[in-house]
Amino acid sequence: MVLLVLGIIILGIAIYQYPLQKAFAQKAFETYIDKQGIDPDNIAIKKPVKDWKQGGYLIVVTFNDDINNKYYYHYEVWTHKKGEPLRFNRMTLTIIDEKNSVVLEYPYDGKCKYPPIKE
Repeated sequence: MVLLVLGIIILGIAIYQYPLQKAFAQKAFETYIDKQGIDPDNIAIKKPVKDWKQGGYLIVVTFNDDINNKYYYHYEVWTHKKGEPLRFNRMTLTIIDEKNSVVLEYPYDGKCKYPPIKE
């Protein structure tokens, strides 16, 4: 009986960590790029990855019209950072200039085609 309950718990956690969170991340990603005004057909490469270090999912994207930058969309189911209220379904964006190996920061001033949106 204990093994059955333990198996159900482990299965529930696995389903939550992989397909369920991945589906939430995909939906949040689609909403985010829509707000950025990006056509999904403009995506050259899209790779969703489970982010074990920070939690949530990371969707790494390269766009056809901004090939020198790599866009890291980070999805968190919930966050509670110091000094911030509890937030759910949070998507953030980090952009890396692949040519110079630097993280782009505000002000973007034409360094990238699709800067992060204000939340």
